[in-house]
This record gives sequence, structure tokens and C-alpha cells, in this order.
Amino acid sequence: MIVRTSPESGLSAPLFSIVMVTFARDHLVPETIAQAARVAGPRLDEVEFLLVDNNADELDRSSFLAPFSRWQYVKLGYNKGVSARNDGAIAARGSYMIFVDDDAFLNPEGVLDRYEAAFAANPNVAIVTARHIDHATGDTPRASFPHTDKSLPKDRPFKTFRFQGNGFAMRRGAFDRIGPMSEDFFYGLEEIDYAYRVVDAGYEIYYEPGCWVVEHNDPGGRKPRKEVEEMRLTNKLIISFKYLPAIYLPLNFVLFSAYVFYLNRGQVNVFRSFGSFLKWAREHPGRRKPIGKPAIAYIESCGGAVWK
Repeated sequence: MIVRTSPESGLSAPLFSIVMVTFARDHLVPETIAQAARVAGPRLDEVEFLLVDNNADELDRSSFLAPFSRWQYVKLGYNKGVSARNDGAIAARGSYMIFVDDDAFLNPEGVLDRYEAAFAANPNVAIVTARHIDHATGDTPRASFPHTDKSLPKDRPFKTFRFQGNGFAMRRGAFDRIGPMSEDFFYGLEEIDYAYRVVDAGYEIYYEPGCWVVEHNDPGGRKPRKEVEEMRLTNKLIISFKYLPAIYLPLNFVLFSAYVFYLNRGQVNVFRSFGSFLKWAREHPGRRKPIGKPAIAYIESCGGAVWK
């Protein structure tokens, strides 16, 4: 791993650290970084930008960081997947960390004020999750809405027990206490895994649609849909096994598998996903740690169904 920093990095610690993991999207990343600088506006000097490079090449992409005077460039040298967010978070020096995907545009102008206000108004909140807006439709996809009740209004803030991995902000102190995100997953539903740990640690999650990201769903670096959906199903089985009380496991396994099968019109091999889950379980004994009663009570107070 190679880490480069800007000359200004020796100054006092920034208030905000924006973390972006990039892979195979050089055509878009300079624009997404420039957008982050634009919406920071007059608070740009309070921000450092961390670009975590998952590309398996020898190119130095630190020139993409020109819009920021304070930055860190972390070159991993291989594609680590979404868990590379940890490398950025560990290096980050800000009191608040904002995670943005490399094909997403952070909005609106003054967004840092909105994140900060949400944290100030909710002292027990560890994560403020932004609204995800699809570039093609202008709407929030069902899968990207951070609650199991998809009938809730998308334009109103609320306490929740899920978060969207694109555009979420986290208190540094909470991250230090909870620890890094799981490295079990290359891609898919990793936010659900971490959300269980957040609420089980006694923290809350807050949905703030006044902060949003416009997601372009760029095809660069993406695996075929069938492979992605089977990976996501495997991940959901792993997550449920790790955190759900035993009484909820059979229903969760059956219904979520059936849902994925239906959603993909039978083009997903549920048995292969289940086999991958069993392989993970054999290789990782002792990883089952169901959430406690306080976390269950919090999920229910937010209108959630624990079995989901």
C-alpha cells in the first residue's frame, strides 16, 4: 500500500473527511471529486479528501484531487472491493467522515452544514444516511431506501436501523468504538452488516434526505448482474446468520431467497448462494453473535421488523 498526502496535510485536523473508493472509473472520478469540492463551498478548508485506489495498476491518480488543498491518496494495488472504505476511514483525520461512491455526485451546496446539523441535533446518532437518487429516473430505488418499510416518505427525515452505503456520514468517535466495517464482503449489502453492529453498540442511525447523492450506476468495474445478485444473496444469508436471533432465521432465509429468485425471474441459482454461505460458515466458526434486546427494541421503535 502506498499513501501520498498533500503538502497542507500537516495543518490542524480537518472537521470533515470525504472518503471515496475508486475502481475502473477514471472517466468519471474527476467530476465526482470536483462536485464534492463545489458543494463544500466556503467550508472547503475544513475538508480533506481521501481517494482509495482499488485499481491493480501502477498509475498515480492523485492528480484527480486537485480541487482539494488537503488530501490523501491511498494506493492499494489490487481490487479490495467495498471494504477498502476501511483503509480510507482509518487514515481519515476528520471528526466526521463522509463516504461517497466514485460514480455518485454529492448534493446540495451546503451539504456539510446539513450533515453537521443532523449530528448536532441527534447526539446518539452514529451515522447520517443520505438519500440515494438514481440519475436515470430521478427517484430513489426501492433497494436504496434505508428502511424495510418502503411505504415511508422518501423526502422526510427519520430515525432508522439501516443506511445506504453511498453518501453516508459517520462520527469518527463512533467508528473508533465500533471498529472497521466487515471485510467478509467484496460487494453487496455490507451496510446491513455494519448497521447491526451500530445499533447493537447502542447508537442510532438518521435518514436525512436533505443530503443526497445522484447515483450514475456507471458500468465500469461492475460484475454481471446474475453474479452480483447471487453474491448479494450469499451476503444476506451470512449477515442474518451472524446477527439475527435463532427464532427469526428460518423465515428470513426462506423469504429472502424466494424474494431474490422472484426479483430476478428465476435467473439466480439460490442453491449455489446457499452453498457459498455454508462454505463461509465452515471457514468462520464462532462468528455468530446475535444482536441484543436493546438493539431489537430500537429496530422495533423505528417501525422495523426484526425478521427482515
